[in-house]
Amino acid sequence: MTDTPSDQVVPNRRRTLWQRLGGEGFIVSVTTHALLVLLAAFLIISVTKESSKKDPNSFATGSGGGSAGAQAKQFQTRLQPKNPKTTAKTPNRITTKNASATIALPDLPSVAMSPLNSGLMGGGSSKGFGGGAGGGMGGGLGVGVGAGKNFVSLFGGRGMGNGLIGEFWDIKRAKDKKPLITLKPGVSTYGYTDDEISDYFRAIRKIVSARGDATTALDKYFQADAVLSANGIFQPTMSASEAPKAFGVEKEVAPVLWLGVYRGKIRAPFADQFRFVGGCDNVLLVIVNGKLVLDGSLKHMPGQSSKNYYAADWRQTTEPVTGLPARAPTNNFNFVYGDWVRMDPSSDTDVTIVLGESGGAYGAFLTIDYKSAPWHKKGGALPAGGYLPLFLVGKPDAELRDLMEKAGAPAGVKPFLDGPIFTAGLRGVKR
Repeated sequence: MTDTPSDQVVPNRRRTLWQRLGGEGFIVSVTTHALLVLLAAFLIISVTKESSKKDPNSFATGSGGGSAGAQAKQFQTRLQPKNPKTTAKTPNRITTKNASATIALPDLPSVAMSPLNSGLMGGGSSKGFGGGAGGGMGGGLGVGVGAGKNFVSLFGGRGMGNGLIGEFWDIKRAKDKKPLITLKPGVSTYGYTDDEISDYFRAIRKIVSARGDATTALDKYFQADAVLSANGIFQPTMSASEAPKAFGVEKEVAPVLWLGVYRGKIRAPFADQFRFVGGCDNVLLVIVNGKLVLDGSLKHMPGQSSKNYYAADWRQTTEPVTGLPARAPTNNFNFVYGDWVRMDPSSDTDVTIVLGESGGAYGAFLTIDYKSAPWHKKGGALPAGGYLPLFLVGKPDAELRDLMEKAGAPAGVKPFLDGPIFTAGLRGVKR
């Protein structure tokens, strides 16, 4: 007998709208993501705390506790300074194999690095390289000083300063360094003949003819590369070798028959009539606006060529200041009074000063006089110290003032450095 299956009635369950929209899956997804987010946050916090414990080299401002706040104590900077022995290296010197190099640099100072490390690491007041030992010749003795800036001597400081620009020529050699005058033992006192020193003075006269343009007049002669800046000319008796030394050519230029030429455009501190007063052993010329206004050279009388020993044909025409000495005890020359020249602050005055030496001892002294000065008035006081004010272009700094005063001290000469100060205009050097 075959059983006939009977139909089973299944109740009809209707799904809700939430179910039809997938609400159940959404809840599962949200729950899963929330668990993942919580787990990630837990891991991040754990890693951050662990890192802060292991790395104490982080910075904190120390807010709320000043320099000793809780945060500052917790996060200290442990910056390790380098071993001073590894940093205390002497800097290399800048040198040149070319004897006629254009730029002459002073020696670099040797600086110990351990104080610098202390200043940098301690957060205090680091002095750095400010003081410097400066380079140059002289070391503070003789006519030069070495502390501070560029080399300073009584012939000027290296480079373009605020004074007249000085250059140096050797009249014994051509510009290619071939000899024009050969110094010979047993000939005169310094190894040259009367005719050869006449050539020297003819070169000086060329500067006068060129209205102070020494670059053109001395074109055929050897010229030093160094350029100096001089505030004034006060050079008590010294060896003639000091000039080549100041210009850095003492090893190749014999200290005879040289010329130093200082040029520039200047402006007077006030309107007045001025005159240059001074002398030199051997050569001192002052050319103003192309005209020779002073020849304070020492006059020589060497035999038949005496007329060639005069630097120029100029002669003094103005009267000396009554009561002032005729010469300085530092030198063997008389003071010569130059021509009166009108100068004022509103216009440039072109000035060329020529200095030279034929050999042996050298010295020069150049002052300035002006008509409105007290010593030109009836009953007026003479200049302080007994000498006219030193001719100054730019105010000398304390270093140069001290150098000048020390140079004059042995003979009791104190240069008057507080008179009229001229200012430098356009430079007169043509290279």
